[in-house]
Amino acid sequence: MQIALIADLHGNRTAVKALEKDLKRRGLNKIWCLGDLIGKGPHSDYTFDWAFANCELILKGNWDADVAIKKYERDWYYIEQLGDKRLEMLFNLPLEKRLRLSQKNIRLLHGRPTLDFPLKIQAEEYEFKELFDKDTHVVGYADIHRQGLRTLNCGMLFNTGSVGNALGVVQVEYVVLTGDENNEHSSLSLEFCTLNYDVQEALDDIPKNFPFAKPYIQEITTGRYINRASVLGNTRCGIIK
Repeated sequence: MQIALIADLHGNRTAVKALEKDLKRRGLNKIWCLGDLIGKGPHSDYTFDWAFANCELILKGNWDADVAIKKYERDWYYIEQLGDKRLEMLFNLPLEKRLRLSQKNIRLLHGRPTLDFPLKIQAEEYEFKELFDKDTHVVGYADIHRQGLRTLNCGMLFNTGSVGNALGVVQVEYVVLTGDENNEHSSLSLEFCTLNYDVQEALDDIPKNFPFAKPYIQEITTGRYINRASVLGNTRCGIIK
């Protein structure tokens, strides 16, 4: 079995189109999404619809969970763009997936909302212990927008990185998981994939009425984040003049 594990699409239509071309080029038809289809970028409707059309499995991320219940008033743009039917579908997404491949019990999740806070891949080992129960050998997660792989005393840990909102190097990131459901003596492998996408096209794809343009532009051009709330005014539209 070969599975493309993607996550954190975050409304970046240009990045998702680049991902789609790469998946087709490589013949990767089994696609699982570890959450955060929406938010941050301006085209959450597109990335939502793409994920539901192409992914066999979709897990719930922290953005999916918060927007689905309309937790923050500042997220009005995404709430209105998605509409009630999509919000209900986000609300009903599962939090995790467990499977067994090549003698390994694997747990997949987004990170938050299962966790209370984002866990960086380089965090202290004890912080990851709650993710590994006695029957789990491998944990794969997303949320932090940086790819990574670690072998811990409690098992193997990896992060998929982000398709649409990568930290550090601005690129599309995903992981290909390969293993055998039937042959317990086969090997399990992880391939970390990265590809460039047309950032200028993504910038040109930002609507003029998008209230989070300032932080989003910084994120997809520099790979560094600023607090979205710091650029919002007190008006409902939140556009800084």
